[in-house]
Amino acid sequence: MTKHGIIGAVLAGGRGRRIGRDKAMVELDGRPLISYPVGALRSAGLDVVLALRGGQEAPAGLEDVSVVRDEFEDAGPLGGLHALLKWMPGEWVLVVSCDQPFVRVNLLHGIISHSECAADAVVARTPERLQPMPGLYRKSCLPVVDGALRRGEHGMRDVLNGLPRYELAGEDLDCLDLEHSSFVNVNTPKDLLRARRLASSL
Repeated sequence: MTKHGIIGAVLAGGRGRRIGRDKAMVELDGRPLISYPVGALRSAGLDVVLALRGGQEAPAGLEDVSVVRDEFEDAGPLGGLHALLKWMPGEWVLVVSCDQPFVRVNLLHGIISHSECAADAVVARTPERLQPMPGLYRKSCLPVVDGALRRGEHGMRDVLNGLPRYELAGEDLDCLDLEHSSFVNVNTPKDLLRARRLASSL
């Protein structure tokens, strides 16, 4: 754990049904997708933990990274966040999805800079929507997250809307990631093609 008691985490427990295989190991420019957010979090000065589903093997090359297991099966990113909040020894966890290959270290630093705020979450809002990841979540979020999962609710944005939060938006966000590429997700083969085009232009 480093940087103001914050730990970095990558959610990698999804089954990749839409892309047809484990998303974490889908290759982009010769590297597995998961290597990009892991590298970004480490470059931001954070230790990294992986959130995986029960029985899932750690991605190749990351067998030495700490692993947290989902308690709620097939609960999506919210299930991974729940496992992290329940496990983590410190106050904050900075969460990135394994399918976000273009996360900017500047954005991670910008999010971390608000860890002294009174909110329970620090996230970004682009013109399109509230962006749950990358996002900084305080351990005090656990009762809200746990309650949502026990009610069968799995939406990250729905939970965020019920939390006191600080939002990076507008010029403050643009200064950290002008193209908003940090929020690009690779969920489908079409997304992967788009990511490959984007990678060649960055």
